[in-house]
Formats: sequence, C-alpha cells, structure tokens
Amino acid sequence: MTKMEPKSEVEESNRMWASASFVGVLIVIGLPLWWKTTEVYRVALPYDKINTFTTLSHAVTTELTVVANDDATADQIVDNIKKEFEESDVIKLNIKKFILPDGLRRTLDSVADDQEAVEEVAGAYDLKKHNTFYVVQRSQLYQDVWLSRERLAFFKDATASRTLVEVLRQWVYQTSVLEGGRLEKPDVARQTRFPPGEEYHVVLSVVHPKPDALAVEFHAEDAVEDYIGSFVDELSELHNFTLKSQWLYLLDFDFQAKEVKDTSEWGRHFAVRQERLQLMLTRLEERAAPQVSSRPTVNLALYLLPCHQAPLLIYDNNDKPIKSPVQAFMSPKWGGVVMYSPSAADCRAAEPTSSPDVRLIMGTFLAQLRTLLGIADTPSIEGAAAAALRSVRARRWELDALLRLRTLEQLAAAHAALASLAQLLGEISNIVINDEVGASINSAVKSIEAAEELLSKDLLAAYRLSLRAHIDAETAFMEPSLLALLYFPDDQKYAIYIPLFLPIMFPVILSLKNLLLWFRGKAVHKEKTE
Repeated sequence: MTKMEPKSEVEESNRMWASASFVGVLIVIGLPLWWKTTEVYRVALPYDKINTFTTLSHAVTTELTVVANDDATADQIVDNIKKEFEESDVIKLNIKKFILPDGLRRTLDSVADDQEAVEEVAGAYDLKKHNTFYVVQRSQLYQDVWLSRERLAFFKDATASRTLVEVLRQWVYQTSVLEGGRLEKPDVARQTRFPPGEEYHVVLSVVHPKPDALAVEFHAEDAVEDYIGSFVDELSELHNFTLKSQWLYLLDFDFQAKEVKDTSEWGRHFAVRQERLQLMLTRLEERAAPQVSSRPTVNLALYLLPCHQAPLLIYDNNDKPIKSPVQAFMSPKWGGVVMYSPSAADCRAAEPTSSPDVRLIMGTFLAQLRTLLGIADTPSIEGAAAAALRSVRARRWELDALLRLRTLEQLAAAHAALASLAQLLGEISNIVINDEVGASINSAVKSIEAAEELLSKDLLAAYRLSLRAHIDAETAFMEPSLLALLYFPDDQKYAIYIPLFLPIMFPVILSLKNLLLWFRGKAVHKEKTE
C-alpha cells in the first residue's frame, strides 16, 4: 500500500492565490459597490446658512416724513418718535423733516373738509409710494391726530406728539402684530388669519334650507363682484384671488334653539348658544367649500333662516344675547357665516318673499374677510380719530401694514420649515434629498438672504422674495420623496443583508485564516532558506 503523495507546492500556491483573488475582489470591489449602492442619496445643502438664520433679526425699514409749521415743532415731533421706536426690533424708521410751505399751510388752515386737505397734501407730496408715511401739521383739527385713508396723518401741534406716537405704533405700524407674526409660537391674530399663500379662493355660499317655504331675492354673483371683487383688487399685489358664488338648497341644520318671548314684532325669538354654531361648519364643509384646487379657500356662508326658525339670536357663554345688527360668527382659518332672518311682515305674506340687505350683509363679510386676511382692527386712542371707510377698499396704510406683516411672517415660516427639515435630516438618516428638493432648499435660502437685504430698501420686492422663499421651503418640506426610505429603517436593512452575506463571509474568513498561515509559512521558509 503506497502513501498518497502530498500536494505539490505549485498546486498549493495556485489554490492560495485563487483564494486571495476572491477575497480581494470581494473586499476591494464588492463591499464598496454594496456600500455605494445602498447609501441614501442626499444633495449637498447649506446647513451653515440655515443655522445662522434667525427670525428675530428680521426688521422692516420704513420712511417717515414729518412736515411741521416751524423747526421747533418738527424737532420735538421727530425726537419723540425716535425715542419711542429706537428700541423696536421690527420697525426701523428713516425719518425726514420739512417745513410746511407758506402757501400750503394757509390752504390747510382755511380748508374745513379733511378729505380736501388730504388732496392738497397729495398734490405737494407723493402719497402713493409703498412703505412711506407722512405726518403733517394742520391747526384746524377737532382732535390731536387725524389719520386719513391715505399714507397721511394730520397732527394739531407739538402737544399732540404723544398721541401721534401712539397712532404710529398701534395703527400705522402695528408693532405688536408684527412681533407676533415672526414668532415661532403663533399669537391670537396669527391663529385667526389664513397662513401665507400666493393665491386664495373666496367662495360665497348662499344656504337656503327651505326654498319652497320662502322666496329670497339675492344676487350672489353681483354681490361678490361689486363688494368682494372691489376689495381684493386692492390686494392684488399681495395675493391672487379667485372668486366664486353658489346656492346650496335643502341644507338644513338643527340649531337646538330655545324659544324666548320678547316685545319684538315677532313676539319671540330663538336663542342659540355660540358654541353650537361651530357644529354647523361641519355640515357646511361637506358642500359649501368644494375643493377647486389645493389653494386655501376662504368660505363665506349666508344662511337664510326659514320663517319657523326666525328670528335667531346668538347667545354668549353667559347666556346673554350678542347685540349686533347682523347675527354672524367667524371661524379662524375657515371663514365666516352670516345668519339672515326674514322680517315678520315677509313671513306673514301669502307668498313669503324676502330681500336681504345686500349692503349690510356684504359689509359684515368684508369685515370678516379683513380679519381673516390679516388686516388688524384699530384700537381706540384718546385724542385720535381715523377716517371712516367710505368704500369697500382698504386704507393705503393698512395695505402697507399687511405688506410688512406678510413679509416678516413668510420669512419666519420659510426659516421654520428649513430649520425643521435640517433637524430631521440630522436625526433620521434614511431621508432622501434628491436634486429637486435640493434645488428648492437652495432657492429658499437664496430668497431669504435677498429678502433680508431688501427689507431696508424695497418692501414690495422683499415681500415677493419672502413669498418665493416660503413656497420653496414648504415645497421641499412636504415633498413626498422624503418618505421614500422611511419604511425601510437600518434594523430591517441589516435583517435582510446579513442572511445574504453571512454564508458568503464564512468561507472568506476561513480563507483569510489559511492565507495568513500560508503567507506566514512562506515567510518562515524563506528566512530558513536564506
């Protein structure tokens, strides 16, 4: 019996080199290729710039021109205004002062009508420029300060400086509203108004639950065009509006109202609790607010009460009727509702017919629309008066205030979206950032930087850039592709890959051991030979 001859050194060497080649291909090519093909794709983002943004640094620079009869009055007015606004971090005033020309001063003193005085000033100074305001001395005033519908306020004399400062702070510049607009935690006004947007849809719905019992003469389309259309035309520089009207029949709601006897023409009224009306929005939402697009919809609903439910009065939480010429309520970020009750004479007719007061109803809707879009109400100030709204159009200084508010709010919203996204990317490694998302983020960052520079130069241009930044940031944050790999976390990835690679890695590890021993033996043999 002969012994098996040991393998030749050539065969052993070939086998070992073949193993070494396999291990080399797996480690040098296989592992990097697997690592590259399984990594999460992320475009390079400007994290440093995002982290340096702060909403509290955003401030609007506005021009204020003081025109007085003499230098002493002008200096006193300017000093008091500077002292009041020097610590403000939302409004920076660029104040100029002039002496009123003798001819214009005599004209203002002789003119009795305030609006005529405004026209005289408008002929001498430019009142049409955005983000500018004029305070002009006029002795013929019944109060200390009178605020016009234009970018102009009259003050009586130097003793009115304190009142003038309050008018500028609370009415014209609305510093408290601006401060709330840029905070991360929304205040009451921000919780009520609609969020920033490029376009809004305004839908007027006339709800007629009993068309067979009461005929109503109301031209909804004309009312929308004449009132709401004229109002939103003034806001065209800020938003695009789409107007729509519709009639909704047989949409009844159980108010669970309580009948209360009174001395009115009806001899009674129906009392409904204020909190009960919020349930009405659910019924209205089903049909009154069709989703015409993804843009926000401002809902305005006119509910025509049938005779057996009229008149309806809204009661507050203290069981007291809310005294108002129109029974109406508003829902934040949704819209407003007006409850119209026909008169007793209308319901006693053989064929009950009612004609709602269009001016009163649409005036109520406009008041609600102003609040929902961000035009703040003016609190009362002793010694000051504001020109009444003689038309549906907003005052010029209200437009500037809204422009400042929306600019700061959009910059704050864009920054918050970018900061949240950057934080998520740091916490969740599976979020994919593709080229489109990266382009939106970079565009938002550039728009924020450009808007911050223009806040001191051109407010309208800054507003447009802030709107672009807000849209880009929201687009990036809400991009569906960010969720592509969130359903496949790392633990599941390893649970799939380990059973695949582990059977392959065992022979590789054993081969590495044999290779090391073989190479070590070769080295020892070489040393002995030498």
